[in-house]
Amino acid sequence: MTDFFSADMDADLAIARVQQQIADAQAAAAKAQSMQADIQAIRGTATAPRRELSVTVDAAGRLAAVEIADAAYDLEPRELGALIVATANAAQRRAGEQALQIAADAFGEESSVVAHLRAEVDRVPPSDTDERSGDRFGDRGGPR
Repeated sequence: MTDFFSADMDADLAIARVQQQIADAQAAAAKAQSMQADIQAIRGTATAPRRELSVTVDAAGRLAAVEIADAAYDLEPRELGALIVATANAAQRRAGEQALQIAADAFGEESSVVAHLRAEVDRVPPSDTDERSGDRFGDRGGPR
């Protein structure tokens, strides 16, 4: 009879363990949904050093807005194009840093998810290594 009670105890422990795993999975799913909503709300904005333009992007780097001041019309087309790209890259970096903070809060600084996202945020955009951009801003961070 001891085996019967032992089996009941093992079954109760197994059921409790499965119920805890379900609760943990539900909590993780809720956290992921909340994080997704927070990331979707991110907007990163950067303004060119001389305020010729301002660019806003979402967390994925998609353009949300470009505001062009009258001073931008004094630029050569190629210079304006480079300025738009550099400013958009700076806005994207800001949005990425916000997403990185949200992920770190959700998963912890040492998480592989955070490490992957950090590598993406730290990656230098192609335009920042392009000699045509002329290193106008003096650092890879671009406009402020």
